[in-house]
Amino acid sequence: MRAATTPAPIPSERFEKADFVAACKQDPASLVYFVLNVGDGDTQLLLLPQDPGDPADSRRAIVVDVATNRKLPGLIEELAHHGLFPERPRGDEIPLVVGTHPHDDHLGGMPEFLAWFGDHISEYWDSGYYHPTSAYLETMVRLEGLKKVLVTQPTSGMTRYLGTLKIRAIAPGVGLRTRFDTLGININDASIALSFEFPAARIVQKGENRRYRRPRSPWSLLLGADAQTASWAQATIDFPQLLAAGELRKLLDEPMGADPLRAQIFKVPHHASKHGVNIELVERVDPDLCLVSSVGGAGRYNFPHQLALESIREGMEPTTSGQSRTPDHELTVLYTSDRRGVRSKDPLGSIAVMIPPRKGDGLTVWRFEDDPKQPIDLTKALRFKPTKKRR
Repeated sequence: MRAATTPAPIPSERFEKADFVAACKQDPASLVYFVLNVGDGDTQLLLLPQDPGDPADSRRAIVVDVATNRKLPGLIEELAHHGLFPERPRGDEIPLVVGTHPHDDHLGGMPEFLAWFGDHISEYWDSGYYHPTSAYLETMVRLEGLKKVLVTQPTSGMTRYLGTLKIRAIAPGVGLRTRFDTLGININDASIALSFEFPAARIVQKGENRRYRRPRSPWSLLLGADAQTASWAQATIDFPQLLAAGELRKLLDEPMGADPLRAQIFKVPHHASKHGVNIELVERVDPDLCLVSSVGGAGRYNFPHQLALESIREGMEPTTSGQSRTPDHELTVLYTSDRRGVRSKDPLGSIAVMIPPRKGDGLTVWRFEDDPKQPIDLTKALRFKPTKKRR
């Protein structure tokens, strides 16, 4: 059995009580990314910026995986209660739901979620990998009954734009996708890995003139689902790294845009399994913030694995022999299983990251002190005090 790896407690002084709801309302143009504390599983929600041209003046949301019942519906109701999501649904509040792959720790709560919110979903992304579990089969049955929901099976490169947000599938690559019918691939490598760019490039029209406008340095998020080595190897083929330097790089950067595998926010694949991440991937992503969803060494598979964590740490902070390692919270490697206070067992729980449209304003990280089976109470939010920026 693998040795359990429990994240070290984070000192209480690194947190301050603050008003999360007020912060969201003060910056309606921000993108808010939630990683819910559901144990060894994934449930994620992106609260989209308000559309200034929308008379309803409300936000919409994207959902990526639903591991358990009640937790995500409870968060959506909590957001609506505080005026951050529509209380009177119009039918287009959730333009996209993604079921990254048909493992129960990613789809266990999806049938319930579709039953509650199916009438408000526009599109569902499915990996296309058939898996005969009750959660997956019930999800497919419910989708068949939702006549207006477009069901899509994306492969690498497929892109959607939702307002100022660009969504791109990084995996599975076409080469892996064509092996699904023979089940000639590990189910984790069937995962839909996603890249989000905010604010996205767009066409701006003034009078009769149009021009391509690309923000100089947009934020990027990379959500790794449970993708493992084979999937990331294919991704490096589908999205080759630009190694040119100097003037040539500047010339190529403008039409090609940012490296799709580079991201300031990295949702670590497969709950920080040793099969999901290595140092080469972390160096390519070059993250400022790494988020791990796991129970912290106490689950069936003892996630997170020490080998994966050392790859993440070394990728974020190269060390020499004998050099002491910076604590994870100083590197901004955060876990849903984090605890607050050296002698305390108080959970820090679910994570929210506020992402402003202006990169100079910096990221803000929030915690909600919930256990996996507890609902999220937005009024209990703690703001994580910023650390020194890596770049």
